[in-house]
Amino acid sequence: MAKISSYPAISVPDLDDILIGTDISSNNATKNFKLSDVISLIGSTLLTFANNAAALSGGLTIGDLYKTATGEVRVVV
Repeated sequence: MAKISSYPAISVPDLDDILIGTDISSNNATKNFKLSDVISLIGSTLLTFANNAAALSGGLTIGDLYKTATGEVRVVV
């Protein structure tokens, strides 16, 4: 298998693209994950805030992720 760095980079990933990861609940087995599934997982675990100020007031710190009521993912600045 070639080094990952030798594969070509794409400029815009597709939601059906596959990522390689480790399933820690299956003895660290290597698994494939669809990019869309990873995004859904992240979105479902983020706290919801109206804006950056509300996220800071809610206990998040700079660099943390949150989502708005419309589902837009943002970074606290």
